Amino acid sequence: MEKRARGEIRVHERVGDGKLTFSIRFRVNGRRQCVTLGTDADGWTYRKAERKLEDALARVRAGIWEPEPTAATVNVGDMTFHKFASRWWAARKGELRPNTQLDYEWRLRSHLLPFFADYAISEIDIAIVDSYREDKVIERERVKAAAAAGHPLKDKRGQDRVAMGNESINKTLVLLANILDTAVERGALPSNPARGKRRRLRAPRPQRRVLEPDELNELLAVGGKMDRDRRRDRRIGRRPMIAVMGKAGLRVSELCQLRWRAVDIHHERLVIEQAKTEAGKREVELTLDVVEELLAWRAARGDVHMDEFVFATASGQPRDKDNVRTILGRVVKRANEERERRELIPLPPVVPHTLRRTYISLMLEAGAPLHYVMDQVGHDDSKTTLEIYAQVQKRLSRRHVKRAFEELLADSSVSVDVIPADPRDKMSDRAQRTSETAPPGRRSNGWSTEVVH
Repeated sequence: MEKRARGEIRVHERVGDGKLTFSIRFRVNGRRQCVTLGTDADGWTYRKAERKLEDALARVRAGIWEPEPTAATVNVGDMTFHKFASRWWAARKGELRPNTQLDYEWRLRSHLLPFFADYAISEIDIAIVDSYREDKVIERERVKAAAAAGHPLKDKRGQDRVAMGNESINKTLVLLANILDTAVERGALPSNPARGKRRRLRAPRPQRRVLEPDELNELLAVGGKMDRDRRRDRRIGRRPMIAVMGKAGLRVSELCQLRWRAVDIHHERLVIEQAKTEAGKREVELTLDVVEELLAWRAARGDVHMDEFVFATASGQPRDKDNVRTILGRVVKRANEERERRELIPLPPVVPHTLRRTYISLMLEAGAPLHYVMDQVGHDDSKTTLEIYAQVQKRLSRRHVKRAFEELLADSSVSVDVIPADPRDKMSDRAQRTSETAPPGRRSNGWSTEVVH
């Protein structure tokens, strides 16, 4: 009778960092096999190791167990892109934020894998990368043409396909380059064929507008009016929602997850506990008008529990960013309708991030120090803040120049009678005045008339 395959789980503490390393041992055809699983920092537990051991033993009994390929046992250059990218993604997925994970998975599954899946890593060169980019451009034009003809192409879900812009195509190329960087490091490629400006499509720099103070106040007024007029959905809180994003600078994700326990009315601040970065966990100081907006909103909600979401749905669940974007879009649409009746130009495109950038812009224009603004909005990198700061400085400079120009034009000390009609007369008058005041030995243009002997 054949012996039943058995194994064991081994756990030891690493010297240096104290992490627990899990491994399993078992026999295959009389030979001992040892497989290292990972550390507790990677999410390994004793129960998880047990399941891995049970799976391995089941394969041994079925006679189909094989050692898992690793970088040391497999020539990376011979691996298909599908296999290599899957391993790369499994190793790095946990380092990314949930929204970034979804974005990367979309780039991989919908674009990179359908084209590169069967290529060996060593086969991918500049010509193949350029071919991918060209295919994406051709596919985009096909989608556009079908939509223009009234027969839009459908995706797997039966929805109309959207043509990819140059920026979106470039983002897939950036992910491809990140994956192939690892292949270069392991010697599978001499250089990265997806790197370099020539691999990218020319994409216009996005115009990120901000609102003027009067435009922000108009949105607040329209949002408040919609809250009062629409009894059926008056519990949305359009006005306080806009106030928290436009006058406190919260991200839309932070707005959705904001609970009443984080609203410190007494100290006039918001305590942000959940954020996409460590710098995002912060205390946001509130102005008195935002405090009043939140107080009025809480009074309108009635008896609220401290763990409830500030901007919850009818079922008490947090709103998502798409829902907030839709609500804001309807307020902007109503505001533009009223502006049209008053013969005013419409507001610029407004999304939740527009309100956040507006807050940063207004704070900087009010003279707030750069580091204070970064702390308020939870920026761990000054790049974005400095970009908005540069826009503010340009706007302030234009206003200063405009005022100076208007003052110059309004200067009544210049008489029209003394201004020559002919520019040549003006030049002659100037030359004559200069020659009268010039010192001996000098021409009117400033050059010396001395003769060199």
